Amino acid sequence: MIKKFLKSIIFFSIGNLIYLFFPLIIGLRKNSIFVLNYHATYPDKNKNFIKQILFFKKYFDFVDENFFLKRKKKFVSSAKPKLLITFDDGHISNLSIINTLEKYRIPAIFFIPYEFINRKRKKNLFEENKISNQKFNIISDLNMDIINKYKTLSMNFKNLKKINIKNFSIGAHGYNHIGLSKNLSKKNLLKEIVSSKKLLEKKLKTKINSFCWIFGDNKSYSKNASIIIKKNYKLSFMTCCKPFDFNQNLLQIHRFNIENFFSLGQIAFVLSGIYEAIYYKKRNYVNNLTK
Repeated sequence: MIKKFLKSIIFFSIGNLIYLFFPLIIGLRKNSIFVLNYHATYPDKNKNFIKQILFFKKYFDFVDENFFLKRKKKFVSSAKPKLLITFDDGHISNLSIINTLEKYRIPAIFFIPYEFINRKRKKNLFEENKISNQKFNIISDLNMDIINKYKTLSMNFKNLKKINIKNFSIGAHGYNHIGLSKNLSKKNLLKEIVSSKKLLEKKLKTKINSFCWIFGDNKSYSKNASIIIKKNYKLSFMTCCKPFDFNQNLLQIHRFNIENFFSLGQIAFVLSGIYEAIYYKKRNYVNNLTK
């Protein structure tokens, strides 16, 4: 507990210091393409989320999924680096930030685990939360779900169809939201990677071009999974903290984890280059395994 507290203090203090020099730091990386991933976005933090969006607009130019699909190696240079925002797990609370994204014309990709769609909660929310965390390892705050009177964990097909016709894209995030480890059978890998894509395309009547790997630990990546992903998707996203450039593999787009409760100092810390150094060894392992 003490160690965690000290870690948060250091994170906060260094983050605030880096925030002061962030214009200089990010100014040196104007040819980089950063990709962020959020999870649940509870309404009580919407004001902070708007602060984050305004911060991003100041220092980045936003891009969408098509920017990657067109693979613009010689994209028009600007004084700012590029930024893509993504959301994992399709949590129902993501609906609370749609208006903000639309207001500021921010494109995004929502990565959806097929099994989560339309999934109703049981009457015993505490038991449901326990089962969800054990089976799916989703990021969901039970107290916030109760406060907001959420009767479902995730968005339904009606929600997703509305999102898809706006300035947003839908991507696949597995079927049951389980790690794609080397121990997973080919049958289960095909279900997680291929069936989830086909079902989303059928239900939403849209093309699914992007896949997002589930979890970020080394055991959740495997060569067999990467082979199947390569045959079925144009883009795939990971979580090993590194800006993208078009000399890299479009099936190895790394992201930085940001949540809507992060302070601007914390965001500056994450995007400063420190996380890239921390994740260097892990990133090389994942890249070599999935190339």
